[in-house]
Amino acid sequence: MNLTPATGKTPRLSNHFITTPQIERTSARVYEVIDDTRASGKAKGLVICGPSGAGKSTMIKKIIKDRRIEIADGHEFKTIYMDIPSKPTTKSMGEAFLETLQDPFARKHGHSAEFKLLRIVGLIKSLGTELIIFDEVQHIVEYRRNTEETSKWIKYLMNHTGAAVILIGMRETQEILNNDQQLRRRFSATIDFDRFKISTPSANNFSSLLKTLETIIKVKSVSLTTSEMLQRFYYASYGLIDYLTKILDRAAFLVIKNKLEGITLEVLFQAFVDEVWSDAKDNRNPFSSQFNFRSLIGRNEPFYKVDHDQQ
Repeated sequence: MNLTPATGKTPRLSNHFITTPQIERTSARVYEVIDDTRASGKAKGLVICGPSGAGKSTMIKKIIKDRRIEIADGHEFKTIYMDIPSKPTTKSMGEAFLETLQDPFARKHGHSAEFKLLRIVGLIKSLGTELIIFDEVQHIVEYRRNTEETSKWIKYLMNHTGAAVILIGMRETQEILNNDQQLRRRFSATIDFDRFKISTPSANNFSSLLKTLETIIKVKSVSLTTSEMLQRFYYASYGLIDYLTKILDRAAFLVIKNKLEGITLEVLFQAFVDEVWSDAKDNRNPFSSQFNFRSLIGRNEPFYKVDHDQQ
């Protein structure tokens, strides 16, 4: 085994921000949209869409943290981040936005959706907000009853505040722009924030990611980056960084809890069962010697319908 030194305690990978070429490119585009909005005086937008677990929200939260550090006066609301409610209406979005701004009128009864929107516009202008980020935007598409109204709500916000807007969500998020050409003109080309793949140029990036994770884990471990292990981790995570970190965090925990020598295939087998798929048969657990090296994308398997063309 290629082992790294063991310690009594291991930091959680999920607490580390690990950059990748995709994250660097996307972050650069976000800052360009902010700069373009600032220079032109007209609100610009960007849609970032891709499968859950690819790291979109983690990247955006890092951008928010960095922007708050960069602002000398510690201005809390130069950037505003909000999760879209699961069944969004213009009123529920207004309430959620005002709550994000810590506004006492957020849940005030008797105030219409229009009143809340006007109040939001006034607050954004007075706060000098430059960037508004909406996450889980696919909820707008899923809750089709109010898609047109909520699209107009976002458009009004952009027109009357001059703030840059980032929309983040699953791939169906793109439908918001497809269904509203006026809104689409305000947005740059959509960024497809995809999972890692091992049959494309991103294979090297996947290998580099695992090498980075290997340096962070402070328990002994088999090499994570042999050709065979790269394939096993790919099938176990389907190239989604969230699942990679869950499996490795759990494996490190099991090593410490059970006072084991280090991370082995057997430990990874159990970590996969604990974190990804408890009902996996041996030939469908990527860390089993019986694994058949086929993607776990069948019905009732963990990554069913992850890809856009399967939806």
